[in-house]
Formats: sequence, C-alpha cells, structure tokens
Amino acid sequence: MDILYSIYEVLWFVLIVAAGIAAIEGYFYYHFKLHDRKWFMAVSAVFFPLAAVLLCRYVGLVQGAGSGELWAWFFITQVIINLFFKHIIKGRFSLPYMLLAPAFVGLALLLVYPFVFQIYLSFHDLKLTTIMAWKNTGHLPFVGIQQYINVFTTSPLSEVSFWALLLRTVWWTFINVFFHVTGGFALALLLNNNIRFKGIYRTLLVIPWAMPQVVAVLAMRGEFHSQYGFVNIMLGKLAVAFPALAAMGFGPVQWLSDHPLATCTLINIWLGIPFMMVVILGGLQSISSSYYDAADIDGASYFQKLRYITVPLIRPVLMPAVTLGTVWTFNNINVIYLVTGQSGGTERADILVSALYKAAFTYNRYSYSAAFAIVIFAILFFISVFYLKTFDAAKDER
Repeated sequence: MDILYSIYEVLWFVLIVAAGIAAIEGYFYYHFKLHDRKWFMAVSAVFFPLAAVLLCRYVGLVQGAGSGELWAWFFITQVIINLFFKHIIKGRFSLPYMLLAPAFVGLALLLVYPFVFQIYLSFHDLKLTTIMAWKNTGHLPFVGIQQYINVFTTSPLSEVSFWALLLRTVWWTFINVFFHVTGGFALALLLNNNIRFKGIYRTLLVIPWAMPQVVAVLAMRGEFHSQYGFVNIMLGKLAVAFPALAAMGFGPVQWLSDHPLATCTLINIWLGIPFMMVVILGGLQSISSSYYDAADIDGASYFQKLRYITVPLIRPVLMPAVTLGTVWTFNNINVIYLVTGQSGGTERADILVSALYKAAFTYNRYSYSAAFAIVIFAILFFISVFYLKTFDAAKDER
C-alpha cells in the first residue's frame, strides 16, 4: 500500500505540473493570438485576475478580507500586460516565448517571488506577536527602514553583535579562500607533472569535494572528537614521543567545545581545496608548453617561470573561481551548522548566515531576518562586483 500511495503522489504531482504548464501556455496563447480581438481587453482584465484570486484563496495564500485588495493588484497588472501585448508585442515571436514561458514562470516562482516577498517582509514587522493577525487579515504593520536600522544596531544573537559577526565572517572567508587557493594551486602544480599513478592521486584528492557535503562534514567532525578522534589521538602520541612538546602544553584539545570556529575552518579548508585544485589544474593544462620551452632556452629558473608565465596565464581561470569560492564560503552555513549544532548551540562559531538562521528559526524574528538577508545579499553583490572589476582591469593591463 505504501508503494501504491507513493506512486499516486508522484502521478498527482505530475498532473499538477502538467496542468500548470497547460495553464501557462493557454495564458500566453490568448495574449499572442487573440490580442487583436475587440473583447480581448475586457475579458482578460476580468477573468484572469478573478482566477488568480480564487487560486490564491484555494491554496491559502490569502483570506477573504484581503481578496479585494489582491484582486485590485491583479487587475492593474493584467491591464498593463494587456496593453503590452496589444500595442508592443502584437503577436510577434509567439513560438519562442511560449516555449520559454514554463521555464521562465518556474524560475520566477522559485527565485523572483521569494526575493520580492523577502523585500516586502523587510519593510514590515512579522514576528510571533503579529503572525496570527497577518494570517487572519493579510495585513502587517509597516515600519519602513526600521528593520534595516535594527540589523546594524541590535544583535541578531544574544552575545555577538552584527559588526563582530561581520568581522568574523570576513576573517573566516579570507582564511578559507586563502588556503583553498594556495593548497589547490600547490596540488595542481604537483599533478601537472608527469608522475606515476597521477589518475589515482586525482581521484583520491577529489573525494572530499565529490562526496555529499553532509557525509564529509560529519565524518571529519568525528575526527575531532575529544577522546576517539584521529586528530587528538595523533596529538597525544606526539606529546608522548616528544616530552618537550608536552611540557609546553602540546597535546589533545577539546576542539568542539573550546575551539569551534577553528574546527569549522579546518574542516572547510579540507573540503574546499579539491575544487580549487580541479579548476587550477584545468587552467594549467591549457597553457602551451612553448612558453616554458622558450623560458628554458633563456635560462629561467622554476620560480621565474612560475611568476612570469604560470601565474599571469592562470589568472583568467583563477579569478572567477576565487569569486565563486568567496561567495560560497561567505554563505557556507552547512559546515557551521553540522559541526556545532546551530539550532541554538554555541555562538562562538557563528558567522552572518548562521546568525541569520538563528534569528529566523530560533528567535522567530522574521522581518528582521528578511532585512538581514538583504544586507548579506548586498555585501556579496558588492564583493562580486569588486572581483569582476579587478578581473576586467587585469585583462585590460594584459
């Protein structure tokens, strides 16, 4: 029976998706093919907003009190769409637009709508004391930019301020990306040589990145266990073998309780090096050997070839990878959450995104968290623009 019920759920989901695609195609077909009819404006301005309101009420997105206001918004939007199709599009390019419509609407529902709704929440006050009123009436108190002011003036956690979290996040990102790039670059240089069993080495080195991150993080978390972890076992053996080190305090460490951020950093470095190694190795293999042959003829040393040939030619590959690595590391809540248990545990390892998670799902400050997320998005946007500008400037210099 469980199997039959699972099949029924899959078929029901497929039917819903098919019905949704059919509705989207019908909507666009109406606007492309019937835009020149006399009744086009009147019928669509009444029918489509009414159908949208009924659908929203059916799925529970709006209650009866907010239906009139929602219909007004849908009506205005539909009139604008009608004017656009009637006077600008005029039925042109109907086939490509209709083919792209389902994917475009799907992306809009998955990406654009949550982002717009998050902006809406950031200018209102949604929390435990207002959520029931919002559910019953569809209205939230408007607070303007107060939530954004709160992001910078109040702490998202109980012990750490926003500015301390920002500094910690910048430091976390810099340390991780620095070791990702240097470690990946060193391993790529080694694997770019003609060595035996190179394929086996590549396979073994890429495993931490290839396996599911949850599995990799939890496996490494076990290696930092205070009693049974590999790291502490090796530190204990070194302390026994070298009494001078033990006299200076060298030995097993309570990693998860005393040094949670350092533990997360070490694990994340281990996870991120293989990605950089693969990217840089691909860039190294694209460099023509004729450059190195000419350098050998001129008597250049290994480090001179590395400085004047390898690094400049690898930069077009490295800059996008560093940009991606910076954004991923800045937003990497997985390692922090899985290593320290961030549903409400220690705040000593929190970065901005883990503090955002706590603010939203532990302290239930939803509008504050929406504004917090927009601030993080803005920070990452400017970081990405800076990297791209730097990359373009480097290309212009060449």
